[in-house]
Amino acid sequence: MKKDINISFKSLKAVPARLRPILNKHGVFAAVLFVSIVYLFVVWRISSYAGAEPAVEAVDEALTSSAVPKIDPKAIGQIQSLEQNSPQVQALFNQARNNPFQE
Repeated sequence: MKKDINISFKSLKAVPARLRPILNKHGVFAAVLFVSIVYLFVVWRISSYAGAEPAVEAVDEALTSSAVPKIDPKAIGQIQSLEQNSPQVQALFNQARNNPFQE
């Protein structure tokens, strides 16, 4: 069973003419099927990215790079002594404590 395959330009021109009735009949279905497959693929990729956990090395690096800010105890003492010595500053601090959202 040996078949000779001869492809010529004339035979290739006849292919779209044979496919045109099939595309007219099933073209919309094929387009909807293609769009739904692409949509499912995108949803699948989004769900896989949403559930992804960071690597242990990245978490460790983030924890070591974020330093906790430290306040100098001398600065705290100086601010408290200034607050105690000035009644205007003391009133300002009390007002800020009572209503922190007022500007």
